Amino acid sequence: MPATGTFPSELVHVLKTHNGKSSFDLHSSVTPTPPFTLNCPVNALTFSSYPGTYLLTGSSDRAIHLSRALPNSTSDPTSIVETTSPIQKYEAHGYSVLDVAVTVDNARFASVGGDRLVFLWDVEQGGTVRRWTGHTSRVEAVQFAGENDSVVVSGSADTTINLWDSRSNSHKPIQTLSEASDTVSSLHVHMPTYSIASGSYDGRARVYDVRTGRATVDVLAYPVTSVRCSADGNALLASTLDGRIRMIDRADGRLLRAFGGDEQTGKRHGNLESKYRNKELRIRSVFAKADAVVLSGSEAGDIDDKSKRTDQAHVFAWDVLTGEIIATVPAGEGIKVVSCVAWNEKTNCWAGGCVNGTVKVYA
Repeated sequence: MPATGTFPSELVHVLKTHNGKSSFDLHSSVTPTPPFTLNCPVNALTFSSYPGTYLLTGSSDRAIHLSRALPNSTSDPTSIVETTSPIQKYEAHGYSVLDVAVTVDNARFASVGGDRLVFLWDVEQGGTVRRWTGHTSRVEAVQFAGENDSVVVSGSADTTINLWDSRSNSHKPIQTLSEASDTVSSLHVHMPTYSIASGSYDGRARVYDVRTGRATVDVLAYPVTSVRCSADGNALLASTLDGRIRMIDRADGRLLRAFGGDEQTGKRHGNLESKYRNKELRIRSVFAKADAVVLSGSEAGDIDDKSKRTDQAHVFAWDVLTGEIIATVPAGEGIKVVSCVAWNEKTNCWAGGCVNGTVKVYA
């Protein structure tokens, strides 16, 4: 379906809950110089399941925070609300939190990170109910699968995907998928088609059929930083480190549409020309507006040059049918990376996780 109406781009809420010293790693952000006074990058975020009232955010400060996504109504509807304290903090990781996922009933969530661990949490109790230790390197991606979200799927820099049974007390995975030859950077489970999609730095997007155990492979030539299935399961969205996002037909591997690239430029903001860039870091992309829009964060032109305060990352939105940019939203002065975005269909809003530790919500 076409992208109808105006894409939401009004900043309504800024979360400033993540801060302090961090264990910066390769995929968190640009590594600052000592004494590490910058707020910790937000590496992962997700809305709670329907209706998406809350946000779970994971950061290089090693914590996951639960916060309200949209602020309570204020007397001034044009004001931007800032929140500095989360509703709940979840702390158990020893290194950066790199991904989070939440169950459909919002009772549990899973988190993974640089400490090679996979945690299953009880949202209300605030503690872990399972801790799995089967990976031998940092864990970059996590998803839920199976009946009643009983299976946790994790992807790691050890090149494997592990499936864990949350109903069992076993510390061993029930299945390990080991086709990748480099870091598994991203996962997306599509239960209607019994599929697990994965992206790897070996330049391949793989989709596993859990019923047959077979995998289809799309060779994209560049490291894959993000994968996402469309709601109907017919298309796969894959972000790669050549600065492009490709939408692929899952049936035959045809390229349906490509987004980004050096030839595509967004709206100018002041003297700056916004261009989608993803050359160095793990940037996540998602479908939005009932799969009519592709939404992604980006890198600034020179993410290492902190002297260029006016250079900043943007969040881009493309029309799926035409491939045209329909919105470019500046991240803010000095913010060089927006590494993750999440869309909430119910409230028609979205959030972006920034390198300076903030999360910005737009409606």
